[in-house]
Amino acid sequence: MEWPPAGRARSPGPASPTIAGVTTTEDTTALRRAMGDELRAVIDVLLSRQASTEGLERALELTAEVRRALGGPPAPAYNASPAYWRGDERSWGSYMDMTIFGGGINPLGMPMRPEYGLDDEGQPYAEATVRLGRPYLGGPNMVHGGYVAGLLDHMFGLAMHAGPLIAVTATLTVRYVAPTPVDRDLGLRAWFEPGRGRRLTGHATCHDGEVLTAEAEGLFLRVDMAEMAKRNATSTAEPGA
Repeated sequence: MEWPPAGRARSPGPASPTIAGVTTTEDTTALRRAMGDELRAVIDVLLSRQASTEGLERALELTAEVRRALGGPPAPAYNASPAYWRGDERSWGSYMDMTIFGGGINPLGMPMRPEYGLDDEGQPYAEATVRLGRPYLGGPNMVHGGYVAGLLDHMFGLAMHAGPLIAVTATLTVRYVAPTPVDRDLGLRAWFEPGRGRRLTGHATCHDGEVLTAEAEGLFLRVDMAEMAKRNATSTAEPGA
């Protein structure tokens, strides 16, 4: 079974104006993704270039102007809708845009186009390629180990989507086999063993070409996420609300 890439499919809308090469519609998703790309590039340049004092002062003024331009009413979290926890495809696309791992709109994540599927035993898996630059640097020319762990955990979530499965991480054990380099295409893969009751065991890998740089094993517990979201919302509500 083949699954479409999440967070990219959109129904075509009516002809609309084009701004900075981006065709806009009433759905501002395309513009927000383009904004995410630009902010991501700004972060990379800030960390990898030695700007002059004049350049930094001008950039600071422009950034403050951008922040003011982006003002508006509060936006709900991508997972605030009950449809998200029921596996609604459009809500899943919102997750792929907003997550810190592989977010299309979120400038703190590097976009990726994952592929989903079921293996010969009918177990779900996910694969993706990502390239990480200066913002993710840890050791010399290496991706920070904490971000590698987060990416592998994210891959488990993508594999669950192929199931579809709904579960939360209980334990995650990561083994760092070799340095994970920045500025190179990294191959990520996650898959699950056949489940037993609420418990799911998954495995994930990160490769630089043919070199295994990290691998993970995780234990996941099936949960009712809609009920968990409702319970968390109640527990975090302000007193008297």
